[in-house]
Amino acid sequence: MKLALLIVAVLVVAILAMAHSWYPISCCGDMDCFPIACDQLVETVSGWLYVPTGNQFKREQVQPSQDHHCHVCLGHGRDHRSICAFIVPNV
Repeated sequence: MKLALLIVAVLVVAILAMAHSWYPISCCGDMDCFPIACDQLVETVSGWLYVPTGNQFKREQVQPSQDHHCHVCLGHGRDHRSICAFIVPNV
């Protein structure tokens, strides 16, 4: 009985987490992503630069935003690796 309740609780939390955010799980889900001002992402020859941290995003790491805001996803830890970014097209 306890196992069944645990499974149901985990499923409810997972469903709520998925409904909360549009960030794709392949990028980072809702763990490492946050909205930023679009002028903080600057297009470069090799991709995009997130100016406040110096993180570089290759073109294949950048996707169109699902809302009207830009977002970046940075890994936790000392390196704050560049995971992905979302831009508003034509901004």
